[in-house]
Amino acid sequence: MKWMELTAEDFEEARREAEGVAMLPIGSLERHGPHLPVGCDTFAIQRVADLVEAVEPVVVLPALPYTHVAVCVFHPGAIHIRQNALIEFVTCICDEVYRNGFEKIVLLHGHGGNIPLNSSILAHTLEARKPYALYSINIGSEEETRVRREIMESKTFGHAGEGETSCMLHIAPGLVKAERIRGRVFEPSPALDVAPAQTPVDWIARWPEMAVGEPELGTAEKGRRLIEAHVEAAVRAIRKIKKDTVVLEHLRRRGAMRL
Repeated sequence: MKWMELTAEDFEEARREAEGVAMLPIGSLERHGPHLPVGCDTFAIQRVADLVEAVEPVVVLPALPYTHVAVCVFHPGAIHIRQNALIEFVTCICDEVYRNGFEKIVLLHGHGGNIPLNSSILAHTLEARKPYALYSINIGSEEETRVRREIMESKTFGHAGEGETSCMLHIAPGLVKAERIRGRVFEPSPALDVAPAQTPVDWIARWPEMAVGEPELGTAEKGRRLIEAHVEAAVRAIRKIKKDTVVLEHLRRRGAMRL
């Protein structure tokens, strides 16, 4: 059920088995502390998507690594796509997925910075009167939150911290430079003294190394549990999406465009 592995002759059967649902995993390329690869989010969300497909039939596109990482451009390795270009590009992908017969398209996010894409593209497809139903699954489900509370030992956890380090130790331990974080605790720098104003660099100013807490506490077992929780949430959502009739009914009532 992986898009890239299907022959042209396979699509009709794959589409039928997936009940017309395709999924686009979305990651990022950005610094993840001194010890994790810049493709951390992309590796993780591709693994989640592959595990979802193994449980619940859905046609999975290759993970998109090029996304919105504006605050990460202060470090090497980041590939940032401007929000307007990113929305247009992902919309083009969705248009093509629909042209191939899929009326329901799921964006599965693996990067917290995709919040602008997560919110904006839903409004964009409505404004553009697209004929397909778009569903966006962001990170931070109830399952993931519960597991994090159970297993996290760091006082502070977040980007490139105990959780993401655990996930990479589970997925690709050879890519984790563990020697670079031994004995290290990543604490926030003082907040910018401009409150209640906000600035474009609030986050990077507080976390200049783009790592949070105690990543050394990460383990492969914790990563397995976090990945499984993400899979569980996504599978539950996909099953609901397959049953949903309301979104397409609203779009048809509004008079969606034909591509």
